[in-house]
Amino acid sequence: MKVVLAGAFGNLGTDILRALVRGGYEVVAADLKVKDVEGLSGGYTARSIDVTKPETMKGLCDGADIVITTVGLTGASATITNYDIDYQGNLNLLHEAQKAGVKGFTYISVIQADSDPKVPMLHAKAMFEEELKKSGIPYVIHRPTGYFYDIAKVFMPMIEKGEVTLLGKQDAHANVIDTADFADFILLHMLDHNKAYDVGGNETYSYEEIARMFFAAAGKPAVIKRAPVFLFDVLAWVNKRKKNGKEAIIRFSKWTLTHELVGKDTYGKKSFKAYIKSCYAK
Repeated sequence: MKVVLAGAFGNLGTDILRALVRGGYEVVAADLKVKDVEGLSGGYTARSIDVTKPETMKGLCDGADIVITTVGLTGASATITNYDIDYQGNLNLLHEAQKAGVKGFTYISVIQADSDPKVPMLHAKAMFEEELKKSGIPYVIHRPTGYFYDIAKVFMPMIEKGEVTLLGKQDAHANVIDTADFADFILLHMLDHNKAYDVGGNETYSYEEIARMFFAAAGKPAVIKRAPVFLFDVLAWVNKRKKNGKEAIIRFSKWTLTHELVGKDTYGKKSFKAYIKSCYAK
């Protein structure tokens, strides 16, 4: 079976790539920047693409059975938006898949993608989900709650400073998943027809519990403060005026810290609590 993996060299993409190679699939690993993957000496064909430029994807899906895409804008950009990448970029890829007659298309979205059209990092994904459902290609949509490394990226700089700031008076919960576990889940379900999964790990914690686990792992006293939610609205407005591309990230951060992000489709062997401890292992 031939699989085209778009976004193959990001954090999640590389774990999916490893799983596909281990499974013996014929893989075309496509991304804007091609790079070597630790632990893989071969077993796949690499191709550089720019999803905003359809001509760079010409023939990408020829002969492919399945397309998997992790493509999405995760950083700040003053020149491109989530609608350019998460929506239109994936739509360009979908059109290429339709021309090639692929038998299945797997899209990595985010939990509750359709819950708030004011958050571009959600809304652009929700828009593409609808296009995929209408495409006629059997689809699988994964809506993960978040990943171990993403939470660490948020909390560890605050731990380093000795103080964690959470939003609002109510504590939200999440059951994030390890990307290697999620990759296995994706492969288990890539032949499903017209399914959507709210995917999370086997451990659910509040953000305050997560903060305390990070403090404990770092060997520091827990100092946790709470800020009013409206401050993020002010930050978003300021950065919108600056046109620096940070507004979308701020709106998404506010959303994640104030919503229950618990996926009902739990999976995985790896412990988030153990992962937190490993972040500070000497």
